[in-house]
Amino acid sequence: MTIAPASSHPSTIAAGAPADLLEMSSQTTHGDDAGFDRWPGMASTGDLGAVSAEAEPTTLPWSLDDATTRQLRRWSNQLYRILDSDTPPFWASDDYERVVDELGRREEQAREGSAGTRRRDSFRDNPLNRRFELFQDGILAGYVSYSMRAGCLRLHRTVVAEAFEGAGLEQILIRNVLLDAHRRRLSALPYCGEVQAFLAGNPQYRALLAG
Repeated sequence: MTIAPASSHPSTIAAGAPADLLEMSSQTTHGDDAGFDRWPGMASTGDLGAVSAEAEPTTLPWSLDDATTRQLRRWSNQLYRILDSDTPPFWASDDYERVVDELGRREEQAREGSAGTRRRDSFRDNPLNRRFELFQDGILAGYVSYSMRAGCLRLHRTVVAEAFEGAGLEQILIRNVLLDAHRRRLSALPYCGEVQAFLAGNPQYRALLAG
């Protein structure tokens, strides 16, 4: 199968990377698997056998739509380890963000499917009120308040409207906040307890705090 590179820079999973980083999650898995295994319709990693590294593509595909969720989790673990090294390559952050974005998109789709309805989500930064806002079907569903100082984004409080409580919007909102801050090359300080809890359950997002 011919696989196009994700961009012109060397791929995160290109040949020549250190051998220990090319080991799949059959040897090392990340704590975020537990959260993903709870998604409706997605198999538990405990039910899946080990797969040899040779079965994996040597580059990230141009489109991640055809990748299995198991592959995405494996790439996420690998990329997280690369970013956590002393001198991560400059392209690793972009590849990591692509994989995390796709995993998040599938999480949202799974939640929408389990609810039996599809809502139109809209996320934006409201600098006037100093908060990131999440709308569903045009209605403000929740927000994260923040302050900015010297290029550092301080996340203070996560609020979800009463009508949307219990729908898991906190994680969708916080994920979008962290990705938006990363795209803008802003570091983030999670003063908010909800954000801290999200990072504890999804440690792969900690790499985005540095901006």
